[in-house]
Amino acid sequence: MHLKRTFFAILLPLIFMTAKAKAQLIEIYGNACEKVIEGESKSSTRVRAADKAVFLGVKKIEELSDAKQNLNEHDLNVLVYRLVDEHVEDLSVNTTKDNEDKICVEITGAINPQSVMQVKEEFLKNGMPNKALPAEAVAEIANEIKQETIIKPENPEKLALLHISALEYYNGAKSIKYTEPLKQLFSGNPYFYLTEDAEIADYIVRPKVLKAKVDKLDAGHKRLQMVVTLEISGLEKDVVNEYQNRFVLFGAEEDEQKTASRLLKKLLDNAGSGALRKIEHHEQEKLEKNEIGRPLDEEIAHSNWSF
Repeated sequence: MHLKRTFFAILLPLIFMTAKAKAQLIEIYGNACEKVIEGESKSSTRVRAADKAVFLGVKKIEELSDAKQNLNEHDLNVLVYRLVDEHVEDLSVNTTKDNEDKICVEITGAINPQSVMQVKEEFLKNGMPNKALPAEAVAEIANEIKQETIIKPENPEKLALLHISALEYYNGAKSIKYTEPLKQLFSGNPYFYLTEDAEIADYIVRPKVLKAKVDKLDAGHKRLQMVVTLEISGLEKDVVNEYQNRFVLFGAEEDEQKTASRLLKKLLDNAGSGALRKIEHHEQEKLEKNEIGRPLDEEIAHSNWSF
């Protein structure tokens, strides 16, 4: 009886602490579908659907209601994308429909309310609201124009080359065990080919485990923290990092190695999806710049709209 009381005395505070920590985060949920484009890999379609679902999930949170009233649609979308790119935590993507024509996903995740407040204050302070402009109409028309005029690679011989390095651990050890799933995620892409030669690659993706730590919480529970990054060379002058950081609780009787392996695969997949979006966007901007002198987003932004 004494042992049971001791166990609950340890476990209950941990449960309350975990619940409190989750309660402090803003939960997000979104779902979206994307049409499968001819010549595009399904992984790319899934990434586009997930990107849209995360954007929609963040955009509808109650904490952005004042921003919706005070910012025009363009600035609001920029604010949301900033939150999506930098502050979404514990992102999970589940495919709900997958056929030849369409892929649908649903996402769950969380955002720290402090991050929302900081980014929102920055935009509300520096933004220039213009309620006189039909912002939603402009955004909708601009999006239609971009979809109709999107420039796609035509010459396969001129596609970029991308190399995925072996996974590097924080102690310097390397492994190719987890690179194959990443290669599958990046394969069949209309913007680039995979290459085994890093010397000739336009983009180099280096997966790294920055931290993997197991803490014993009590006699029956452990906590694993893992931090993963994909270092992307070729986007900018400096290396761009795509981070994933997550805690998971598991039973003391569970195999630590298997738990760590499952989490590592999930984090690499999430980071890989983010890296893929960045590389595709960069390649698309290069194509548009070669065709019309500057990226299509800039072209639309500099257009004069009249209604």
